[in-house]
Amino acid sequence: MILRLWPEHHNDTVLRNEFLQAMQAYPNTFEEVWLCAEFETLSMDVHRQSAASMAVAAQKIREIGVIPSVQAITLGHGDNFESGSEELIPTEWGAITDANGVVTRTGHCPRQPKYHEYLKEMYALYAERCQPDIVWLDDDLRVTHHWPARQLCFCDTCIRQFNDQYGRQWSRETLVQALDANDEKGVVRQQWIAFSQESLASVARTISRSVHRVSPKTRMGLQHANFHRELLEGRDWNPIFRAMKEETGLTPASRPGNGFYNDHAPREMVMKGYDMARQIRRLDPDIKEIAAEIEGYRHYASGKSPHGLCVESLFYLSMGATQLSYAIICSASEPMEWYADNYFKKLQEWRPFYEEYARFNEGTEPGGLDPYISPKQVIREKRPGDSSFGWTTTGANDPVLSLSFLGIPFCPDGNNPSALIMDAEAISGLNKEEAIFLFQHRGILLNAPAWKVAQQRRLDTLLTAIPAPEGLTHVSCFLSPGGGRTAVVPSYDPSISNTQRLNLLGIADWTTCHRIPAIMETAAQAVVVPRIDEGGKLRSVTLLNCSISDQPETQLRLRGCDPNKKQQFIWKKAGQPDVILRPRYDGSDAIIRIPTLEGWNIGWVAITAFTL
Repeated sequence: MILRLWPEHHNDTVLRNEFLQAMQAYPNTFEEVWLCAEFETLSMDVHRQSAASMAVAAQKIREIGVIPSVQAITLGHGDNFESGSEELIPTEWGAITDANGVVTRTGHCPRQPKYHEYLKEMYALYAERCQPDIVWLDDDLRVTHHWPARQLCFCDTCIRQFNDQYGRQWSRETLVQALDANDEKGVVRQQWIAFSQESLASVARTISRSVHRVSPKTRMGLQHANFHRELLEGRDWNPIFRAMKEETGLTPASRPGNGFYNDHAPREMVMKGYDMARQIRRLDPDIKEIAAEIEGYRHYASGKSPHGLCVESLFYLSMGATQLSYAIICSASEPMEWYADNYFKKLQEWRPFYEEYARFNEGTEPGGLDPYISPKQVIREKRPGDSSFGWTTTGANDPVLSLSFLGIPFCPDGNNPSALIMDAEAISGLNKEEAIFLFQHRGILLNAPAWKVAQQRRLDTLLTAIPAPEGLTHVSCFLSPGGGRTAVVPSYDPSISNTQRLNLLGIADWTTCHRIPAIMETAAQAVVVPRIDEGGKLRSVTLLNCSISDQPETQLRLRGCDPNKKQQFIWKKAGQPDVILRPRYDGSDAIIRIPTLEGWNIGWVAITAFTL
């Protein structure tokens, strides 16, 4: 577990000492702390002074048995970030320019040589003084959302280098036209995305090289946000991670995240969790340190509740995170004593629960239906009514995820999904070859609008209609010669009766050939997260009660268990004794009943072999 700080925590000696006292009052809660470099200045004098104070804080943190790391910004979040300090305006290098020619005041073009010189000096300063475990680059190292710029970077320098690299002669205006028109069947778009990703990777490369020179044992880490909706970002952040590893020889770390800054609307934590699951699945497999973001900006007592933090944390572990990073005290908006006696205390109580879950589920990932988004979504054709660059964003499958509150398990970008589920936007983003393959060979659940797009693309001609399986209603079912199963339901409405919910689960299960790992058979508002290994064997099931009422006994039907029935099912809940559940069997399916789970609480079932 990791705690993130801001510069005041090392610059202000009173606040620093209060923080150290709080850490000692609740020992063994956080094993790592991220000290924060100055983020509202380009002045090296200010950085030098701050680095000296940070070095003192780093040593004091080590003395209490905690590991210090460092985080710092790169390109800048936008002109509206924090105070918008005049000290952030570059005078020796160019700023970010977007496709419309909008120029930022405080955002840095990633291909400016003098900017790279600044990064080398600034990052080396903090790394040399502090010798941190990891240097974390902030999630401003991104292509989109550097307000007022919508995306980077269409400045003269970047256009010239892009032309040189690909033998082109674009101006900003003609390049934008070519990207909008999807010239050369997507080639220009793919080239521009690769170029933009390398722009970011070059920043990471410069910083990594500089850090490694002065602190050779320090690893690099990237904080990345959820930009699978922002298609200009590329499909993943691996060009940055690979640059980090090439420069240091050390495997970098990941911090997925984005949003959910308070728990006033707590179901949003589930949406964020599924977004992070998609990010995690897209990481290179050698990246094992994955510290989920638990963010409480602006860190008010009225924002995140202590219990909410704890539930959120386990849910993110269930999505595939292996660590937890907390931005919950950064702005020091409340007294340190309040943070400690509320946040630290509660997290200390839950920490053993997290550790056990992470150990037990190592080598597994979420199972269920994949809300599938094509890797080629970005090269879809511009549609009538699309604005310029409308193709660069997608809300594909966002409405689908609300079905998770009905107990339908999802595994975004999962390696072993039981079937796929798509909406109209996702279907429109499939390229022709991909669409044909999926409809011929995979189980697919669609709603009526998605089916309409599939028909417009003549994908229905690959399928043969069949009668609905016995017991299922309000569904059209189809088979393909290649073994694919497609089911079409009227809508993805999450506000339905329990009879309708069970019918929808049955339809989804039919598309999987009855392989959904966990089915909630009791009426409930709950999220179900099965974890499966590479062979599809079920290791655990997490249950999140996402209502404000207690959930009475909940019946789960489990697949992928030991066919010889030599296993135990153990219910685990924070601060409570384990409960051994007695299964009954329906063929190879195991049926268990979960004890009462309080409103907005979470627990999990460990599935273990019998011990003699």
